[in-house]
Amino acid sequence: MFDGRNLQTAELLFSGPVWRSKLEYYTVEEMSGALQRATRTITLLTESCTEYTRGVNDCFALLAEYDYELRDESRARNYVTFHWKSTREFGVKLAREGYSIADYLEYCGCEIINNARPKMGDVAFDDGAMIHDGYSWVSTNETNEGVRALRPANFLERKLLVLARPLRS
Repeated sequence: MFDGRNLQTAELLFSGPVWRSKLEYYTVEEMSGALQRATRTITLLTESCTEYTRGVNDCFALLAEYDYELRDESRARNYVTFHWKSTREFGVKLAREGYSIADYLEYCGCEIINNARPKMGDVAFDDGAMIHDGYSWVSTNETNEGVRALRPANFLERKLLVLARPLRS
């Protein structure tokens, strides 16, 4: 016989698959539009900056702007309160806050993808944040040239640190 405590335990044990079935993803059109707007914003910021600035026109800024364009708010931007000088330092400071890159992306409203098959609009971390534009991974670079294609996307991306898909909030 189930008492309240056993019922809560049963709900926790069996909530995984039920919860996953209720996830809603953005459409390709929504993600494409958000990426185009984010790219335009970061490119305009880059043109107005004389140098590459972490948190302003770097890969994190692109991720935060993409998040904002999808949701009309940016969890990515609101969560990070520290300054950093390199991608590695960003990861270290995030770890000092008690979070991994995967935890951070989940906090931002993304689902971690374990099958390594990227789709348009997916976010990944390798040597920094990248966004899948349907054909390649786009991000910024330290030569202050704005958003550009980094490399072609593969059918399977086995060497990424984290691959995540934005969820409708």
